Amino acid sequence: MKIEKTIGLCGTCKFWERSENQYGEIPGVGKCSAVVQFWDATQWEKKSNGRVLKKEYVGKLAFVEDGSDYYAALKTFDKFGCVQHEKK
Repeated sequence: MKIEKTIGLCGTCKFWERSENQYGEIPGVGKCSAVVQFWDATQWEKKSNGRVLKKEYVGKLAFVEDGSDYYAALKTFDKFGCVQHEKK
């Protein structure tokens, strides 16, 4: 699989952190802080009868969500590529 040169890799991105505690993790996996939990980035709005993005999250391109809205994270290896990449 060829990765386009315009996409930066997680291993060189300021948003990616390798897990310090590898207990229960796959070695080499890290977490992306640019992709936030959907529940934290949205709020209930009665007039729209649903959830809307909070102003500070407008422009985000991706979110993570789990069934309980307790915790979710985008876990990747350092060779994963992303259009939100910002060099360390």
